[in-house]
Amino acid sequence: MQCIPQLYISGNHYEVGLAMGKEFKEKIQLFFEEFKEFKSLILPFIQKEDGRKMINGYYNLIVKNYPWYVDEMRGISIGSEINFDWIMAINIRVELMHVASSQTDVKLKTRRDQETLKECSDFMLFDDQNNFLIHNEDAAPSIYKSAYLISCKISSSDYQGVSSPEEEFTCYCYPGHLPGNAFGFNSAGFVFGVNATYPKLMVTNSFPRQILNRLMLSAKNLKELEKIFRTVPCSYGFCMNIGFAGDDPNILESDWNSEFFNANSESTRQINPHLFNYEIAPTENSQNTVSKHCIISPKMFSIDKNEDNFFTSQYYYHFNHYERIEIDEVLNMSSMRRKERTELISPPTNLKELLDITSDTADSSYPIFRTPRKNDPSELQTIATALFDLNRKTLSIFVKKPSDSYQPLVKIRIC
Repeated sequence: MQCIPQLYISGNHYEVGLAMGKEFKEKIQLFFEEFKEFKSLILPFIQKEDGRKMINGYYNLIVKNYPWYVDEMRGISIGSEINFDWIMAINIRVELMHVASSQTDVKLKTRRDQETLKECSDFMLFDDQNNFLIHNEDAAPSIYKSAYLISCKISSSDYQGVSSPEEEFTCYCYPGHLPGNAFGFNSAGFVFGVNATYPKLMVTNSFPRQILNRLMLSAKNLKELEKIFRTVPCSYGFCMNIGFAGDDPNILESDWNSEFFNANSESTRQINPHLFNYEIAPTENSQNTVSKHCIISPKMFSIDKNEDNFFTSQYYYHFNHYERIEIDEVLNMSSMRRKERTELISPPTNLKELLDITSDTADSSYPIFRTPRKNDPSELQTIATALFDLNRKTLSIFVKKPSDSYQPLVKIRIC
């Protein structure tokens, strides 16, 4: 049976990275050996002048603002005995592959994008009986064999008068990557699942997507989390599905009460959501466009007029394209077809029905739950399904189709 190794680590950012690298050295090395696009696209690109310039630009930006994450990557590099430039490259791979695919412009659209970019699905269900967020993690089969779980307690360090954040979280990790680009939770009670999105615009004077994903793990409350999404400029787009399993309602206080943030808004709401979907998109002026959407219970829905469609009642799902932000993007076929299939299925009323949707394979060409197929050029598969039960405060992880047995491989206490 497939297993997911888990490592418990404490220390500063460098020490945590070093421990990850040492413990999972063989998995990280295997990942680099088997990651086809690293050899065919990323490595040749970063060996050229344009690639070196791009990787150095991102390095300088990160080390100036978040040097502790550079130390974390350096620790992974030393522990795994993998060249630091390779570790750095894999943590900005989204941006590198975007440019390396065209070699001409950072605004691009290719047939490859349309056919092969199709990662991850998320589903939320909230009413009097249900309080769930489920995330299907779709990735290359090599990651299915080499992913791992880490539970970190990171102490603060001094960086020339600036203190790095204290952090505590558990994440499902890709080999060699900083935590945060798949699914997990932190000690504040926030749980998350990431959806890739594919805007045609990418800007290189902003932070790589995976740095924002890593940074959000440090958020102690919703205001901090939303400030990261709004004010840390991102190079490329993504979507975050967020739930809250904590007990302190003060953590969910927010000044953001409409789809798009307005610092001068005086609007108030009569309800306090704890399930959210955020779409983040880059802009040429390095000011993120961010859309916030809340998933609430039918009982809550009857309280608020919802004239601006800020809420969805009971059931929500998101795939790999923008639903609310108007932006020129690659509308890949898999994302559209997974959404179309989901819309044909009756809304779930319990956990079993929700797991059945995440396991659905009725569309054999573009199933919601994916298995490797010879005619699939991207060779992606659903490598894990994460079930966050926000009432029971647990994370359950399936590595096979959930509807096969409805029994997870792993169950972890959230907080």
